[in-house]
Amino acid sequence: MASPIGVFSQLHFTITIQMGQVKNSGYKEKIQYSDGMTNHSEPSLSTSPASLGVIGAGTMGAGIAQVASMAGWKVELMDVDEKVVQAAIEGIAKRLNRLVEKERLTPAARDEAVSRLLVATSPDCFRECDLVIEAIVEDLDVKAKVLGGIVPSLRDDAIIATNTSSLSVSRIAQALGEPYQSRTCGMHFFNPAPLMKLCEVIAGDQTSPEVVNRVTQIAQSWGKQVARAADVPGFIVNHVARPYYLEAFRILEDGYARPDDVDNAMKSLGGFRMGPLELTDLIGQDVNTATTRSVWEQLDKPPLLHPSALQESLAQAGHLGRKTKRGVYDYTTETPTPSIDTKAFPFEMSEALREAVNNFVTRAVDRPGDELQNYIFARIVGALIVQATLAFERGVAQRDDIDIAMKYGVNYPHGPFEWVTQIGTDKVMSLLDALNETVDDNRFAPPESLRVPV
Repeated sequence: MASPIGVFSQLHFTITIQMGQVKNSGYKEKIQYSDGMTNHSEPSLSTSPASLGVIGAGTMGAGIAQVASMAGWKVELMDVDEKVVQAAIEGIAKRLNRLVEKERLTPAARDEAVSRLLVATSPDCFRECDLVIEAIVEDLDVKAKVLGGIVPSLRDDAIIATNTSSLSVSRIAQALGEPYQSRTCGMHFFNPAPLMKLCEVIAGDQTSPEVVNRVTQIAQSWGKQVARAADVPGFIVNHVARPYYLEAFRILEDGYARPDDVDNAMKSLGGFRMGPLELTDLIGQDVNTATTRSVWEQLDKPPLLHPSALQESLAQAGHLGRKTKRGVYDYTTETPTPSIDTKAFPFEMSEALREAVNNFVTRAVDRPGDELQNYIFARIVGALIVQATLAFERGVAQRDDIDIAMKYGVNYPHGPFEWVTQIGTDKVMSLLDALNETVDDNRFAPPESLRVPV
């Protein structure tokens, strides 16, 4: 079948890799699935199983299709080549077979889910869909072109969603024009979609509140934790998570610790499933630096998000992490070892900073570590709290949505504002003031809204 809408992604999908999303990352989690569950004015707010169209049958599109079919939705799956769609459906069936083998799914439920997966051969197959999600290449022009060939075939109350992780939802909607703008939103799933619990729901400039409510309810009925976000660079997760990586690299640049010191502190003290430096090696130094620089530039270059010279030098040298066998760590041996030795100076703290760190850590964790571990943990989590608070002040999302996004999108043990509540605003402010005395860019300056009770 020749696609009437031209080029799709050719399966080169941009995959957002986060903690716990890739095999061999050292993190396993039990897969959880939810049970199955018009007019021109506004879409219906019913969450009963309905019909979904998915454009793009790559890793993400197939994952979304699997989630929806398991929740009782009929899914029309489309790609540039029907063979790609057939392969995607076969892949879903194999994954469900493994769940049956592990007694996590009954054979009958598997058969019913697979029977709801259909090959869409033309835009006409989407005529009865309540919702259409595109999950193709991260290119605004391509997304607009593909969706532009689909939307004329949709019902006049059908919702149009983009799974973009980095592009403006508003600009995609504007490219479609009226009457589609008010019905277009973002539904950003995390990869692999059947496993990762978060869905960021993004309202564009013209998205109607009813559409946002409807897709929120749909995602929740599919078993997802939903975080609502504004249409800003990085949405919530990619916006807030930057200091987790950046401050870790800055500690290396300061010569205070080795890479394994930093990663072990965040895992042993903080309960993070992966340390920040090993996580950048998993994501890819090229991908991580590009995301950081993009968000930094779009937010008018705030000092807290200034790219790390050390990290960018790794990317420029082609030391991209696991995929090249070298990044922050060397992966040519069975046990990865640091490939860069950055510890050059003895670690010392002023009495004021030591007191602030100790007060912060003793309220944040069950068992504090040594002085260096406590400092690493406090500095990185303090930076995350600043960034999360600035995101709240910028209108990116409400505090609760930010906490949900960070816990379920990147598997943080607590949301930033949960930490503020647990530690106490006064102790957080004291730490940030003390840290800010040690830098010359004012990046730890406590945001004004931190003074307002969470």
